[in-house]
Amino acid sequence: MKSITFLLVILMALTSIGADAATKKKSKTKLKKSMQIVLPAAIAIGYPSTIAAYNAIKTRTDVVIKPNAKPFGWQQRSGPWYVVNERSNLGGQVSIEWAFTEGGHYAHPSVIKRIIDIGSNDHVYVDMAFKCGAVNRDDCDKLLTEFKEANLLIRKVYQKKYIKTADGEPAWDGVDSLD
Repeated sequence: MKSITFLLVILMALTSIGADAATKKKSKTKLKKSMQIVLPAAIAIGYPSTIAAYNAIKTRTDVVIKPNAKPFGWQQRSGPWYVVNERSNLGGQVSIEWAFTEGGHYAHPSVIKRIIDIGSNDHVYVDMAFKCGAVNRDDCDKLLTEFKEANLLIRKVYQKKYIKTADGEPAWDGVDSLD
């Protein structure tokens, strides 16, 4: 009887060891090394509304205002726009662009603020903050999609300078310019 009890205890111990080993193995396969990406700056609109941002930005003396302009990277898309370029204190070729929709735009009133860093460290970085005041949420979604496409185009065009194939040719063979 003692031997049966002893065997049961050993069997239970082995079962729990096997379960622990299986749990550890599963957790190891789920864990992957991840690389932390350090963004150059956090971006936010910083104003409670599009109108508040517009009124504050247009009175500043450290910005370049371009009425009836199109946002950087804008290709054959909707308008009209009021674009403001802010001098960046981040250094390099970093620019900060504000794009405000004007009356008559399908997603008015909306504002998009983007940080565009091209090549300061052989890279292309575009980030944006978005505030849409349009009545129809579908119009806001459409505008956001248009800006995401413009940001992707900016990345691809400027990555052409830095990403080459084994033959030394640019990997991107699409649009050469954003003009």
